[in-house]
Amino acid sequence: MRRCAGYEEVFQVGLGKSGTTTTQKFFTDRYDYNATCGDELAVLIQAEADARRPLLDAARARCPHFYIAELSRVYFAKDSIALQLTHLNALRVEAPTALFVHCARNTSKWLSSVTRWNNLQERLAQRDLPGLPRGVGRSWEELREWYDGVNAHVAFTFAHRPNYVRVNVDEPASLRALERFCGFNPDQPYRWVAQNVNRRVPRVGR
Repeated sequence: MRRCAGYEEVFQVGLGKSGTTTTQKFFTDRYDYNATCGDELAVLIQAEADARRPLLDAARARCPHFYIAELSRVYFAKDSIALQLTHLNALRVEAPTALFVHCARNTSKWLSSVTRWNNLQERLAQRDLPGLPRGVGRSWEELREWYDGVNAHVAFTFAHRPNYVRVNVDEPASLRALERFCGFNPDQPYRWVAQNVNRRVPRVGR
């Protein structure tokens, strides 16, 4: 079975619209992780946390060798899940053989993408998330501060740990670094194609 650097499971711990789908395609194209069933695991892990059960037993039973593309879920009316803010260290401890991939873009590009993606900005503002209580997030400055804080929190949690890699999909050097980290053949570089992109990007700075 093909695994990135031999890691049995992969958690993508960045926020949506940070290049998560583009990065997931790299892993599904080149490695044998269960990404399809992994898409549903954030809700299951949150349910296990709420029930005070081990976070990953049910996820592993349902989806061995998973790739979880998003630990945050704000897409449906009752979802206010941000496991990378509420349970990140617990996940790290329970998954010593897992790789944690952190998608993080330039903040202005992330803001542009969020405000153009359906009503994602409004959904974020309506949720009650760590660092983003209900009613906060309707301005770019509030979202900017939150995004930078989330990325700083994730990076701090994994400082100096070998099972963590940060990826900026807008920087070719960062993408090549991920390939090298995974043990990809440098003579056969992966062809990166942006996925799930907005068709129009507004001017940043409002």
